[in-house]
Amino acid sequence: MIVAIVGADGAGKTTVTHAVGEALGESATVADRWDIIDNPEYPFADFIKPDERRVRTCAVRMAPKSRLMFLLWAAVASVTDRQTAPDPAEVLLLDGYWMKHAAGEIAYGMEPSWVDAVGAGLPPADIVVYLRSDPETAWERMGERAVPYECGLDMSCSEESFLSHQRKIHEVLDTWADRFGWTVVDVHEPLPVVVDTVLEHVRAHEHEGAAA
Repeated sequence: MIVAIVGADGAGKTTVTHAVGEALGESATVADRWDIIDNPEYPFADFIKPDERRVRTCAVRMAPKSRLMFLLWAAVASVTDRQTAPDPAEVLLLDGYWMKHAAGEIAYGMEPSWVDAVGAGLPPADIVVYLRSDPETAWERMGERAVPYECGLDMSCSEESFLSHQRKIHEVLDTWADRFGWTVVDVHEPLPVVVDTVLEHVRAHEHEGAAA
């Protein structure tokens, strides 16, 4: 089962994904697009220099369509191109998958229909959990850790730039959540409550699959 845990910047995707993985134990594997860097499980990615920050910086310098295709390739490769074959009983937890980056590029002005068409061709998740936050809370969490890509390419990473860009991303993700029926979880709740809520949805889907 593939579970994509998505959200805008600062929503807590990585924290929640790893917490859910720990709760599920050995049956779960957490995957992130940057796992392909300097990892023997992904030998095809040896051409990428083993420095995640450098890779992310180079990606920002790409033209929009090239950047989106690179980020989507990395996300899909982390899921489909592992050397070790997945266990059929495995729950694969995807930290972000491709949705946030796609929403981000739409916020930068890319044609939504083009992004939708590309996304439709990617391996689907069995469950998409949308961690719904708001830009102001995200800024409180991230603050000085924000990077230009999250701030509308403002190299000063000002709060105003961050909030403006993140509002656009939230609008896209909210639209997709309604259109595709994503599971929406309010991240303003305490972390243990958020994790338990995600776990409930994952286990409910497991039971549905077993019953089918």
